[in-house]
Amino acid sequence: DLFAAVEPILPSLQEDGVVVWVLGSGLYPPGVMALQELLDAASEELEPEDVWEPEDMNDTCLYIFTSGTTGLPKAARVSHLKSIMCLSFYELVGASSRDVVYLALPLYHMAGSLLGIVGCIGIGATCVLKEKFSASRFWDDCRAEGVTVFQYIGELCRYLVNQPQRPGEREHGLRLAVGSGLRPDVWQSFLERFGAIRIVETYGMTEGNVTLFNYTG
Repeated sequence: DLFAAVEPILPSLQEDGVVVWVLGSGLYPPGVMALQELLDAASEELEPEDVWEPEDMNDTCLYIFTSGTTGLPKAARVSHLKSIMCLSFYELVGASSRDVVYLALPLYHMAGSLLGIVGCIGIGATCVLKEKFSASRFWDDCRAEGVTVFQYIGELCRYLVNQPQRPGEREHGLRLAVGSGLRPDVWQSFLERFGAIRIVETYGMTEGNVTLFNYTG
């Protein structure tokens, strides 16, 4: 979906040795790697460990965009070790393989991709991926999909609280909300309106090495 934004600067990227990968079928310019064709042709057999196992867990696994907690917006280096640690995120907040996690966060940030997707893989939970968050459809989605865990950023909870009240708002299976940036007034309103949902507020920086969890509420 975003290839059109990259295409005009392809020559300069290629001059700098940057390889562009695109997920999705189509005709792409020379030098662009079409991942879908490679995935379709790939064997189901796992390659030997020495092919895919990193030599050093502190080596760079990937770069993730951060909006600049420690300066200007930039691509932050994420090591293999930090990626692997994200497997335990949902376990730390009290989720399990029986849970169904609702995820509508952008996957180009660490919260959505590593904590959300990788976190679900870590506990073997079901992940409900929503391309775009809808406050008016949220509780209908939760009922339809059997959602038990919601990963938020604070503004998403505010959008829900600001929706007009409607019947059935407490008729859901949501038991846990986990995320960052929930203001105290919205926190209180969320619980009063939607029921006894456990909230675990966390804070971490993509480019940092410390994470905080508010277990006590």
